[in-house]
Amino acid sequence: MNISVRPLLLAAATVLLGTALAGCNTSPGAAAVVGNDRIAVTTLQQTVDRALKDPAAQQQLGQDRAAFVRNELSRLITNIVVAKAAADEHVTVTNSDIDKELDTLAQQTGGKQQLIQAASASGVPEQDLRNFVRYFVMQQKLGDALAANISVSDADLQAAYQKDIDKYDQVDSAHILVKTKAEADKILAQVKANPSSFAALAAKDSLDTGSKTNGGELGFQGHSQFVKPFADAIFAAKPGSFIEVHSQFGWHVVHVIAHKTTALSEVAPQLKATILGPQRQALVQKELSSVAGRIGVHVNPRFGIWDSKSAKVVAPKDLGGLSSPAPGSST
Repeated sequence: MNISVRPLLLAAATVLLGTALAGCNTSPGAAAVVGNDRIAVTTLQQTVDRALKDPAAQQQLGQDRAAFVRNELSRLITNIVVAKAAADEHVTVTNSDIDKELDTLAQQTGGKQQLIQAASASGVPEQDLRNFVRYFVMQQKLGDALAANISVSDADLQAAYQKDIDKYDQVDSAHILVKTKAEADKILAQVKANPSSFAALAAKDSLDTGSKTNGGELGFQGHSQFVKPFADAIFAAKPGSFIEVHSQFGWHVVHVIAHKTTALSEVAPQLKATILGPQRQALVQKELSSVAGRIGVHVNPRFGIWDSKSAKVVAPKDLGGLSSPAPGSST
């Protein structure tokens, strides 16, 4: 699948670090020094080599190696600042937190193997993926902690819940579509007498070519996914029942298989985070800017200079005659 995991995470995690210090106050062999933490040149070099080992990543990201090195160094610096800020707020990330996020990403990319392939092609090799996700989760939890005391009204939560109600209230159903009520009456009697015959009758008699080969199965769907008469009927019916519904498409014999709901209380934290998105991000930016300014960020001029506004290592206008703005491959 052509899904880039790096942008998926970085777009959500990118923040401004504000008035961080920049300069050449680094120790020998260091690519950067962030507070008391030292990012060794060898660490940066190995990180870049691993990221570009996948041919797809090399083609996509390795054409300008110096720029990619600056991006990777920026990420390593940001990780340290995020970790410092998280520690200040007593935020921790558990293995369970990371596993949950990895599962979510796997669902979005079509499976675990697809996630690994997409991440590798995006410059995040399998061996680094878990740590990459760790810092993403850490920043999200930091945002949660900083926004914890900001209240959201019950009305706003309810409105957000109703806006996405199709995610929280779904019915699993199967149907057999026919032209006349007489046909529907006959089939309804048959499936009530012998429920196991439903799939075969759907394959034989249903006019819905999209579902008949699957026994008429429509899967879990929200109310808005169906025409109103059909949706109203199946959402009102008892799970396990067989009903007859008339719509603009004809007559439906429907097996209402299951009805699942997710209560507002279960998703309130997620909804609150969404509602507070802009405020939450502003709080994170402010906190990281404060931490970076307090501890200091110093970049080896061999690799560039630290731009506090973009929170990135950028190419200096003048490298001072240095001929190696980026480390070569260690292989």
